[in-house]
Amino acid sequence: MDQVEAVFREERGRLLAALSRRFGDLDLAEEVTSEAIEAALVRWPIDGVPPNPGGWLMTTARRKAVDRLRRDQVYAAKLAILQVEAERPAPQAPGDELPDERLQLFFTCAHPALAPEDRGALTLRCLAGLTTPEVARAFLVPTATMAKRIVRAKQKIRTARIPFRVPAPDELPERLPGVLQVIYSVFTEGYAASSGPYLQRLDLAAEAIRLARILHRLLPDAREVTGLLALMLLIHARRDARTGPDGEIVLLEDQDRSRWDRAMIEEGRSLVVRALTGGAPGPYAVQAAINAVHDEAAEFAGTDWAQIVQLYDVLLELDPSPVVALNRAAAVALRDGPAAGLALLDELSTEPLLRDYHPYILARADLLQRLNRLPEAAAAYEQALALAGSEPERGLVRDRLAGMQQTDAMETVYEAAGGNDGMLRLAAAWHERVMADEIVSHAFHGGAKPDHTERLAAYWGEALGGPPAYTSTYGSEASVQRRHAGNGEHDEMNRRAIACFDEAVVDAGIEDERVRSVLHDYFAWATFTTMYRHNADDIDEGQAVPRWSWDGLQDGLQSGIQDAAES
Repeated sequence: MDQVEAVFREERGRLLAALSRRFGDLDLAEEVTSEAIEAALVRWPIDGVPPNPGGWLMTTARRKAVDRLRRDQVYAAKLAILQVEAERPAPQAPGDELPDERLQLFFTCAHPALAPEDRGALTLRCLAGLTTPEVARAFLVPTATMAKRIVRAKQKIRTARIPFRVPAPDELPERLPGVLQVIYSVFTEGYAASSGPYLQRLDLAAEAIRLARILHRLLPDAREVTGLLALMLLIHARRDARTGPDGEIVLLEDQDRSRWDRAMIEEGRSLVVRALTGGAPGPYAVQAAINAVHDEAAEFAGTDWAQIVQLYDVLLELDPSPVVALNRAAAVALRDGPAAGLALLDELSTEPLLRDYHPYILARADLLQRLNRLPEAAAAYEQALALAGSEPERGLVRDRLAGMQQTDAMETVYEAAGGNDGMLRLAAAWHERVMADEIVSHAFHGGAKPDHTERLAAYWGEALGGPPAYTSTYGSEASVQRRHAGNGEHDEMNRRAIACFDEAVVDAGIEDERVRSVLHDYFAWATFTTMYRHNADDIDEGQAVPRWSWDGLQDGLQSGIQDAAES
């Protein structure tokens, strides 16, 4: 079945292009292409994949098209031509040295008679095989809007009788930018899939590069064709390092650069020089130069961010789009610091195109986190999570959000509880509640010492992220929490201690529930088990507490009661 799916991926675009050219009807071509593939799904598992699967699919689809047109009286006048077409042998797959039939369809879909926003949408849907929602995400528009665009473009081709052919040389300058945009859109979907379980769709990226190579051979002097090919090669060279063993995203700063495709990088760099030579550069050439700077850096820290920002300045003049401005802001953040980058992002906040654009929201969340504006960062990560398309993108945001929330708890709960003053109030309230409990109070025989509440407040404050007080004992704030995390069930004494803590929180006037939810069990356990783990010399004379447990305290309590009764 994997072999069959591979054939479908390879042949679908070629089949659709050839049928569209023969019959002049994209809708018909799409329908019979789908029917031919459905027939193959029935026959091939039984009969095996034929020696020439493309020819089998073409013959089947062409016969279905003829049958359909024969039944439709509107097309009766075409039957004689179609009969001739039906007798022609199926075309062999063209080699790269000749124009690909798909390239002909690219130019048809990029015809100037079509609205600019319709050209790329139609090509992605028909030639690249993307679903309508995927095309919509590529162009940052609702699915319903994209569906209307695709229908409108097909109708225009049919009614305007736009030919399915590679344009004449004098037509190329007008038509070429649309074709380049479409090829790059296909590559972009392959580089970062808009949906699904994987970050990359390497088949789409490779297909875009193959078509760009064909176009480059056809138009070797077109510098933007050279620039686009260079750009895609320099990006695609990092493909193996962009994901981890489980498909998770590996960011540029964390990638193993030894896994980058150096041969592809060298080819891309050579093409960049050609694309930048001989006049003013185009947008694809400048983007290729930016990626060449990335690929030339031996490590992330050594990236020439000043040069990258300068290149983005040039690109912004050539292509003054919000997305380019976003990428420039990210580069400025790495050159001048997160505050400078965030200021530029905030200037873009009113751009409609970026309002629901996942990379913009994620970039802003990252800079907010770096600036320690944690509540704002958390809200931005939540928004980015809702907008993420593929599962690896969602996983990245979830990891960032989880880390952000952990940082938020360690750094803000202490302040929310009132800082040192709040800790002193809590410690005093805790002490009062504990000493009022005749059972629990036996655990705190040292509580009468003058510095008791101060030591208790400092210990709790450190655990909540406050100033270090006991790191000489516990090493770090993180080790304090690790020591006392996940302690399981508490015995009766600890349950009584926890009840005292709950009452103390109310007594101290601390309203932030995070104090209770984050460190509820920890407070009682750490205080009872560790803070008051005294040696024998610390035990007051006449108080027999053989061990810190419910049984030992009960023994001590009964002994004390009996002594009191006898006296």
